[in-house]
Amino acid sequence: MRARQGPAACEGMAVPTDKLDDLVTSRLEDRLLQPERLETILAAVLDRRQERSERQCEHIAELNRRAAESDARLKRL
Repeated sequence: MRARQGPAACEGMAVPTDKLDDLVTSRLEDRLLQPERLETILAAVLDRRQERSERQCEHIAELNRRAAESDARLKRL
């Protein structure tokens, strides 16, 4: 606002973008990238991946059973 309307438009303090970006990034790193937090996140991801893999194996097994049943029916025809 200050840039467009002059000093009367905004009485807030101006912070250089680079400095603000550095401060925000630094704070995010400090808060989010803690080893314990990352360990928890990665463990959850690995658990979900394992569950998905198990579901896919079960689905493949079911499809193989259906294919075998279909083959048996075709042979009986």
